[in-house]
Amino acid sequence: MTHAVHPQQFHPHAHSNGARFPSALNFIAGIYLLISAWIGGVNAGNRANGIIFGIIVAVLAALRFSESAGRWASWVNALIGIWLIISPWVYGYAGESWMWNSIIVGIIMLVLGAWSAMASRMTEEGAAPGGTR
Repeated sequence: MTHAVHPQQFHPHAHSNGARFPSALNFIAGIYLLISAWIGGVNAGNRANGIIFGIIVAVLAALRFSESAGRWASWVNALIGIWLIISPWVYGYAGESWMWNSIIVGIIMLVLGAWSAMASRMTEEGAAPGGTR
């Protein structure tokens, strides 16, 4: 029996990217960080940290969502999440209310960034000839 090979558009999982959902959530987390830095009543250094990394995360997550960037963008977002988790102790604002915002958003970004990177890896491996899902 011959195995018919269909064009790429007929493979249902060829275009589905498991990185889209966590990337969309990470985009929202980036926008939240950006906005919360403005309205959080934090000092200029903490505000800059939130604004800069909020923009970077939102842009990278949007690129991942649109499939314009590779897994590296998700790993960068995960690293930014780690930075946000440790930044209260680096900048010396541990114990302040902004600390919990930074830690919680950092954990969310770390988890979503790793999820997005790993989901796309599984999709790529599954779509490869001989790959398994």
